[in-house]
Amino acid sequence: MGQDTSYSDSFGARILTSGSLDLKNLERGSETVPTKTRPDIRTITRLVPSSGNLVQGQSELAINPALARAASEVIHASQNHYSRAEGVIELRNAVAQKIALFNGMKVDPKVTPPELLITAGATGGLIAIAHTHLKGTSALVFEPYYPYHRRILDELGGSTEVLPLHGENLELDGDELRDRCRKMKNRQPFPLRAIIACTPVNPTGKVFTRSELEMVAEVCQEFDLLCIADEVYEHYVVGDRTHVSIATLDGMWERTLTVNSFSKSWNISGWRLGYVYGTNRLVAPLNNTINVFYVCSPTPLQRALSEVLMSDPHYYTELRGQFTLKRRIAAEALEQVGFRIYDSGSAFYIWARIPEGHKDAMQLNEMLISQAGVAGVPGSAFADSDLYDGYMRFCIAREDEILKGALDKIQTALSEKHM
Repeated sequence: MGQDTSYSDSFGARILTSGSLDLKNLERGSETVPTKTRPDIRTITRLVPSSGNLVQGQSELAINPALARAASEVIHASQNHYSRAEGVIELRNAVAQKIALFNGMKVDPKVTPPELLITAGATGGLIAIAHTHLKGTSALVFEPYYPYHRRILDELGGSTEVLPLHGENLELDGDELRDRCRKMKNRQPFPLRAIIACTPVNPTGKVFTRSELEMVAEVCQEFDLLCIADEVYEHYVVGDRTHVSIATLDGMWERTLTVNSFSKSWNISGWRLGYVYGTNRLVAPLNNTINVFYVCSPTPLQRALSEVLMSDPHYYTELRGQFTLKRRIAAEALEQVGFRIYDSGSAFYIWARIPEGHKDAMQLNEMLISQAGVAGVPGSAFADSDLYDGYMRFCIAREDEILKGALDKIQTALSEKHM
């Protein structure tokens, strides 16, 4: 790959991968001064064949057969029309059962005003929250962070602040969190309004401990902040780690909006189905935004999912087992060529330090693309600082044959480089 690598999407926009000006990272109102170059995940995805795609964070596994049959039957029954913005009652009933079983909270799917809404993926929930609750304010994210947590706020009149996690284990410093929140709470412009707590974390897979979430909860209550809990990867927690929903901690139900999605756990990212729940004081106002922006989530797909969501009591246990094996295979293959694997506690992503002798993950990724047709995502896509320039994220939610083939490509490329 050359020094300047970019791609024009269907709208003619130039999307940065490396070596060019990143207009998204220019300070608002300032002159066009180049800032740190960031890789663009969707562009990298387009630069590799599907056989080498460990890039984009979606599950490319086959759809559950029962879900596929249900969708076909619902569509053929002509249940293809508008539904309520808050979602069909059948799916809300099923989601409420899921929340009770896996998150330990009782949510009433029929109460008015609503405390549970079906959204256009987790992204639709985050957009509704930003538009409804965060205009003119800021939210704090933890670095490494999910880029859309920042981008959504930037696009909808809010702002973000970044607090780094520390050390090899990416630990949260409670005193640092409290100090930053104290300074930002009443500042102008963009006073601090919320903390975004994503666990397990995209990109690192980090599972926040109960004690870390208790730190977040204490700070939220001390400074009267909302907590936006992104729990999309909750069913990929493996080993002896446990997933804790922050809304279950003392005093947090009243101030937490929990966002989740079926895209990953049911391999249906293109269906755009997710949900948000919490106290109706916070949730009900979101429905106006959902109605205006989306009208409704896809009606037949909601109905299909409602039929199978809680039908198999072993579904998520088997999912964790499947991904535990994928993680072991990927970690062993990457370690053989010098990657140092972060022990995240979850298994949708691999977060790894690149092999010694390679100082920059963007350059390494470009080499893998050009020589082997395989790629991950450089760590700089998820950070403001330079601390993660030597890290990469690999998505392992691929069919076993594809995953093993992509790992073989990485091993071959790195082995040949050192011959």
